[in-house]
Amino acid sequence: MKKQLNIIVTGLLLAGLATSANAESKREKKNEPKNRNVVAETVKAAGEKHFPEKMKIRDIGSIKMEKTYYHIYCGTLKKGGYHVIIFDNKPEYLGFYFIEQYEPSGYEDGGAKEGAVLIDLGNGNEEKIRIKQDGPTDQATIDGVKSYFVKVPEKKVKAFEKPKEEGAEGALKPEFREWTITLGSQKLKVRAIYVSQTFGKVKLRAEASGKENEFAISSISKEDREYIKQFK
Repeated sequence: MKKQLNIIVTGLLLAGLATSANAESKREKKNEPKNRNVVAETVKAAGEKHFPEKMKIRDIGSIKMEKTYYHIYCGTLKKGGYHVIIFDNKPEYLGFYFIEQYEPSGYEDGGAKEGAVLIDLGNGNEEKIRIKQDGPTDQATIDGVKSYFVKVPEKKVKAFEKPKEEGAEGALKPEFREWTITLGSQKLKVRAIYVSQTFGKVKLRAEASGKENEFAISSISKEDREYIKQFK
């Protein structure tokens, strides 16, 4: 009898593990932005409203949902207040909530339900900005004050999409040209052709060697940055 009971218990445990493993397999692999520099460059591309002057960014964490993740960052504004910055798991920048007084302090995983960004009100009290399975809600209420979600402008979302292939109908065709790239204290000039851009970096292919390399968009000249805008 005892042996039979052990077999039943073992079977139930194995079934539970299998169910858990199956649920985990359905969830996307966590894919957050590589670092805060990438976050900053991507948010800057959405415009001044999204990245006020001298905003400092820090990590909050990745909210685990049933099938995906949302990646949360805090932007501290020079003039006071905070941005709750949200990326999806592609990862693409979705937008932000402005919190005038209280600082984001952490997060809650969502699982099959909704997750949340925690806002510290002091004295051990906190409010929550709810994050649903399909993304941020349109508004949140923090200590009685409504905070609205400011989405990325539609034209800026395209900045994170893969450019059209060369030769496609209506697509722009990059050409070999001279680029100015600042690496440390050195300014290098190289003839290369634009390949793609994503998450604050631009990929170029050198004319001489044919090799492709990625450079921070902030490292190329102002003229070069204006040039690559046409391929967004």
